Amino acid sequence: RLLLHVGLFLATVVTTILAGALQQGVNPLETPELLYKGIPFSFTLLLILGTHEMGHYLVSRKHHLDVTLPFFIPAPPIPFIIGTFGAFIRIRSPIGDKRALLDVGCAGPLTGVLVSIPVILIGLKLSAVTVMGGHGEELILGEPLLFKLLSWLVFGHLGPQENVILNPVAFAGWIGLLVTALNLLPVGQLDGGHVAYALFPDYHRYISLGVLGLLVVIG
Repeated sequence: RLLLHVGLFLATVVTTILAGALQQGVNPLETPELLYKGIPFSFTLLLILGTHEMGHYLVSRKHHLDVTLPFFIPAPPIPFIIGTFGAFIRIRSPIGDKRALLDVGCAGPLTGVLVSIPVILIGLKLSAVTVMGGHGEELILGEPLLFKLLSWLVFGHLGPQENVILNPVAFAGWIGLLVTALNLLPVGQLDGGHVAYALFPDYHRYISLGVLGLLVVIG
């Protein structure tokens, strides 16, 4: 299956480079020579996703679990602006130990965040601050508290009309935080769900349903 893993990874490299180039205003059909502009976004995003999954993989191997290499999932850059649906590993053996389940569930988010933080700092250093033009063309992203803290470390206090135009590296870091946050939801087979099951096996179903209900109410 090594060829399958390599093939999916290379396909995801292509789709994320296309996505990064489109974000920079490149038309792949008219100016294919400018596709290199999508490489910083692609490299950064795949670094974060790959580190996340390798965290799961290495800890699974440490606990002697039968586990696959990461499967990267390519996605068409239009309409999926990041060019991928993420990545996952498949654990083919049962996990009979709570400690192993807890370690495997935590390893991915922890390693992913450890990579995302320096990536975001580098990306913010390469980003620019402008005054919002009010043209309705800007893509306004939500700011996680961690992202706000890193932005403050780089730019200090920004006025209400000042907006950070994210460099592709910083945008990929933001995506990394989003993916980590979604994975940490204590629901089902997500990483947070594994942690919740390891800590509260008798209440996992109720926690999952409760969180899903809360998300619906909040939404």
